[in-house]
Amino acid sequence: MSLEWYFRMEKDLRNQLPALTEPFGDEEILFDTNTTEHHPSFLFSVETEDGLENFCVINYDPVNQEFYSFHYHEDADLEAKVLFHDMEEMVQFIQDSLYEHLWDRDDDEQEDEDFDGAADREDANGEFAGFEGDPEEEAIEWISNDKHLHIEERSADGREKYAIHLKMGIDKETGDGVLYRNTYIEDEDEPEEKLLFYFKEEEAEYLRDLFSDYLSHMEGPEEQPR
Repeated sequence: MSLEWYFRMEKDLRNQLPALTEPFGDEEILFDTNTTEHHPSFLFSVETEDGLENFCVINYDPVNQEFYSFHYHEDADLEAKVLFHDMEEMVQFIQDSLYEHLWDRDDDEQEDEDFDGAADREDANGEFAGFEGDPEEEAIEWISNDKHLHIEERSADGREKYAIHLKMGIDKETGDGVLYRNTYIEDEDEPEEKLLFYFKEEEAEYLRDLFSDYLSHMEGPEEQPR
């Protein structure tokens, strides 16, 4: 059993840590290791007012010579084992894990704020006004994994950073498809923009063809063999 690959990957990760952290602005990724475990691990966390929050753990199996982690599939309610074959896959997984962690943390903070606001709203009889979620989203059954991506664009005013959250659902009453898109733009007065795009089942095939046309156009015409 050799840990040579483990230590080589650790060295490369430390070298890439500044670039890996750059898309997250002021968030600093803390990287630690633990070689005392049966399967040594890479530990990733961020520091908050309440202390350290772990958001990603990657283990190394020295017998099978493989790096792996676990990702919770919310819709299926199970944990899936994820294997990493190179540094690119590992870096992408770490960044995706931090995006999910930050989204979950923002959602928790927003829920706390909404609940505190609801607690302050009592009717004339002193009864609790209660907390209500978004009625539009409550009518939707989400059928896909959450997709998170980060985009940077350079404009005349400087560089803009976008965090985008996508998922697909079905309207429980009508059966219509629903595409959810939530965009967060840094350094904007109104940074968040939510969109729910509804479509009929009969439209789905046409939408798929339109997306395929767009991707084909962006990839450009294939070079014809001579």
